[in-house]
Amino acid sequence: VGRDMRASSPALADAVIRGLTMQGADVVNIGLVSTPTFYFGVAHGGYDGGMQVSASHNPAQYNGLKIVRDAAKPLGTGTGMEELKELATAAVFPEVAVPGTQTERLDVLEQEVAAALQHAGTAAIQPMTIVADAANAMGAQYLDALFAQMPQMTLHRMYWELDGTFPNHEADPFKEENLVDVKKMVLEKKADLGIATDGDGDRIFFIDNEGQLI
Repeated sequence: VGRDMRASSPALADAVIRGLTMQGADVVNIGLVSTPTFYFGVAHGGYDGGMQVSASHNPAQYNGLKIVRDAAKPLGTGTGMEELKELATAAVFPEVAVPGTQTERLDVLEQEVAAALQHAGTAAIQPMTIVADAANAMGAQYLDALFAQMPQMTLHRMYWELDGTFPNHEADPFKEENLVDVKKMVLEKKADLGIATDGDGDRIFFIDNEGQLI
């Protein structure tokens, strides 16, 4: 179980963990993470499934769950969501003899970055100036950890403090108005590349050196 930085996420994550353990499931709490880090954690850890408390790119008042099976395979329409809906609406939750356990594992992000660098390498990456707009959301966490391993990069951070109220703009790079600031900063800094991430960090948009969306 992981969660994003929304104001309602800690309470919802606690409720998810409580419900799962009451039904006999053992829970590994990986804490505050992006959705890609959550996916990596489920797959890399060899777990049976997972739940991420997040509303992705939606406005601050929303929240929800992203649910996966083993190897981070999605649980959705046609892959189990219908059965889950039936179980939830029936509201029949049998008592179990032995409740599940909860443990914490807070090194998943570190493991994810190490795996990414091992997969891609950094030797061929030339020095660049990059502007990144995290929209006060989870992309900041991952980008910090990743770029810490690439000292040849100059990273200009925008809207980096985690804030589930999204005080600067919505964390939805699909909307052109949410890319205005990062495009402007790319031109001001004469940057080689701009990066914009969404609320839970699972979508990354790129801006070229002329301030145009790639």
